[in-house]
Amino acid sequence: MTDLSGRWAGVYFYPVDAEFNPYDDLPPTPFEAQIRDAGGEVTGSTLEPDTLGPPGAPPIPARLEGHHFDGQLVFTKFPDGGGQTHSIDYIGSISTDGNSIAGRWVIHGDWSGTFRMQRKPAPVNAALEVAATA
Repeated sequence: MTDLSGRWAGVYFYPVDAEFNPYDDLPPTPFEAQIRDAGGEVTGSTLEPDTLGPPGAPPIPARLEGHHFDGQLVFTKFPDGGGQTHSIDYIGSISTDGNSIAGRWVIHGDWSGTFRMQRKPAPVNAALEVAATA
């Protein structure tokens, strides 16, 4: 089983929607994620800009909880800010090398879109520390 622990960078996309995005002009939203994987049980956090808030709005942190099995990652994101009071469910396919994930997000009863994320390389200092302790 692939260990998904580590730092990830991603982006999610809004769908065309008659009420919320009729002109398909909502920007793609980048995010950073820190994931902890304990035998397929996944927890962690994300941070993303508040692209729908006023200029200068603080970034939106969120916690995530979920699992992965048989090449699929399923998690729920719980935002804490930006006026968001809903949870968002994600389901994505994990690449065979375990370094990318792509799929869909859903706010039940509201709308859904797509996302993708890539594993970020470990910082050089962390690699040196691991080599020094080996």
